Amino acid sequence: MRGPFPASVHDITIFRGGKSDQDIGEWDRDALYFKMEELGEGKKGVGDSGYAGEPSKIVCTNSFHRSDFKEFLARVKNREETLHTRLKSFKILENRFRHGRDTEEKMALHGACVEGIAVMVQYDYEKRPPFQVR
Repeated sequence: MRGPFPASVHDITIFRGGKSDQDIGEWDRDALYFKMEELGEGKKGVGDSGYAGEPSKIVCTNSFHRSDFKEFLARVKNREETLHTRLKSFKILENRFRHGRDTEEKMALHGACVEGIAVMVQYDYEKRPPFQVR
């Protein structure tokens, strides 16, 4: 987990660890963009159209894909949405976070809360895994 980030930061910017107009050497090396190498040669992630700018790292549905492959990608993305649903059930992402004295402290406290919830959701996944993607 990385973050939190202000709501105005695009998903692809968070994935890369920097903006496209920056030199890649300035990007955050802890970003998922760099962690993808750990998956192994030729492996990619699956994302929505917000990640279309990284075709070497992320597969996004497009009109050239066969229908069975599009269905597979939809199942993968639906499985991810179950994670988001579980996180949202704690309501931590629903309202403005008001704890802390200034923006920096609020962001740090909010990040700690979300990390705690993510640990609980991960434990729940281990005990009751979401559906399998075939």
